[in-house]
Amino acid sequence: MNRKLKILSAELCLRMTASLLVIITFTSCVNQRNKVENEKLIPEDTFISMITDIYLATGLLTVSEIRYEFGGRDSVMNYIDIIESYGYSYEEMNNTMNYYFVSKPKKLIRIYDNIIKEMSEKESHYQNEIMKESEELSKARRNYAEFFLPSSSDTARPVLTQKAYPPGNYTVTFTATVYPGDLSFEPHFESRIVDADSVGTGRWRYFDRINYVKDGYPHRITVTNRIEGSRPVHLELNFFSQSGNIGETGRHANIVVSSFSYIPDPL
Repeated sequence: MNRKLKILSAELCLRMTASLLVIITFTSCVNQRNKVENEKLIPEDTFISMITDIYLATGLLTVSEIRYEFGGRDSVMNYIDIIESYGYSYEEMNNTMNYYFVSKPKKLIRIYDNIIKEMSEKESHYQNEIMKESEELSKARRNYAEFFLPSSSDTARPVLTQKAYPPGNYTVTFTATVYPGDLSFEPHFESRIVDADSVGTGRWRYFDRINYVKDGYPHRITVTNRIEGSRPVHLELNFFSQSGNIGETGRHANIVVSSFSYIPDPL
């Protein structure tokens, strides 16, 4: 279920738990002097499902897009459509409601209490799902980075770094667009590691590089590399390296990093 639908579902549950429109609609049609025979009643499980669906319809009609589509109809017709979808008539539903009001009012209250309880639980569930998705989106945004070349600063580098504790794997996903006017020689992505306690003096170890194409089109790339060993390392990802030496103004590219993570092996 996507995020928009979850938010809508949560809002509907909230509206439905506070709404008594359906009861008012049906009680206006109830004749309390009439008795109804048990064999003519809608089965309780089906009756509960109908009431729940009618609540859903009531909530949906508060949404502007749906109200625009169906709001012109008599509201009772919307409820009749639901009742008939279960194979019963409006009169049978009315008779069943009449029976509960006249003969089993306490049971009817319990039925509505259970429906409202179920809606409240659904509301809580959807709110929790929305909160989890929000947390995941926030985490994704923390990992997000974008680099424009040439940059506004001569010292800016399209680089991400992280301290890693081997053994484990790093994965990075990014989109690289290198334009035909780029003057750099053999532009590429490269990653490397060095012992964390000797970043300035240690020997770097390189992974296989990925060459870019200067066609002006975005290319989505996912790279996964394994880091072996037992000592902490400094991991560096360079999203625009090149052969030779060219000034910053000669570069013409855009790099969008959507995710970057390092996952050590479980102990």
